[in-house]
Amino acid sequence: MLSQTSDNLARQDASPLYLQLKNSLTEAIQSGRYAPGDPVPTETQLCAQYGVSRITVRRAISELQDEGLLEKRHGKGTFVSFRRMETSLVDLAGFSDSYSLMGYKVSKVLLGIEPGSADGALAQKLGLSKGAPIVTVRRLIMAAEAPMTLETSDFPLALFPGLADEIAGADSIYRLLKTRYGREVRHARRVINVRLAGAEERERLHCRAGEPLFEVEKMAFDAAGTPLQRSLLLTPSNRVNLVIQV
Repeated sequence: MLSQTSDNLARQDASPLYLQLKNSLTEAIQSGRYAPGDPVPTETQLCAQYGVSRITVRRAISELQDEGLLEKRHGKGTFVSFRRMETSLVDLAGFSDSYSLMGYKVSKVLLGIEPGSADGALAQKLGLSKGAPIVTVRRLIMAAEAPMTLETSDFPLALFPGLADEIAGADSIYRLLKTRYGREVRHARRVINVRLAGAEERERLHCRAGEPLFEVEKMAFDAAGTPLQRSLLLTPSNRVNLVIQV
C-alpha cells in the first residue's frame, strides 16, 4: 500500500484533485516503491486512502495508463507497466549482456538443466546426428528486478562434456564456453517471430494470457562455423525494442 493518506492532497491547492493523485502515484512509481509488474491499490482503496471520489481515481489512473506507467489486466487489477528496453540484434552479446550494458541490474534464475537427445530438426541445426546427446538449460532473465526473458538453450554434449555440472554457478554462459571448453562465440544468426503467451509465460513473465511475445531463435557459432548453441528467447513485445544499427 502507498504510505500517503488523504492529507497529502491539498484541498486548497489550485491543482485538481485527480492531478494531485496522479502526481502522487507517479512519484511512488518513479521512486521504486512500486516496481514494474507490481499491483497498485484498487479504486476503492485509493478512494478511502486519499478521500476522493471514484471519478477522481479513474481519471488519474486513466491518464497514467495513457502515459504508459500503468496497465489494466482484465479480472486482476491495475499494475505498474514494465519499462521498454533496447537490445541489439547485430550484437553477439545475449539479451542479459545487452541489459547490463544499458545499466540495468541483471540477474538470472536457473529453472532447470536437463540431459536429452536432439530431435531431427534440432540435430540439423546443431550439426548432429538425430538422437545425439544434448544439454538443455532453462533460465529466467531479470532486469531491473523485473522478469524480462525466458531462455531455453540447447548445447551439444559432445562439445561440452560435464556442462550440466559447470553451468549452475556460471554468471555468463559464453564466458564459461570460452574459458572451460575453449569455444568462443564469434558469429550468431537470429530468427524473429511473434506468438501469443501461454500459461507458463504468463506465470513466469507476469504477462497477460494471449499477450504478444517476441520469439527469437538464436544460433551461436565459433570462428570455424561450428554450431555451439541454439537458444529460444521469449520476451513480451511491450518490454523491448529490437534494434538493428548498421
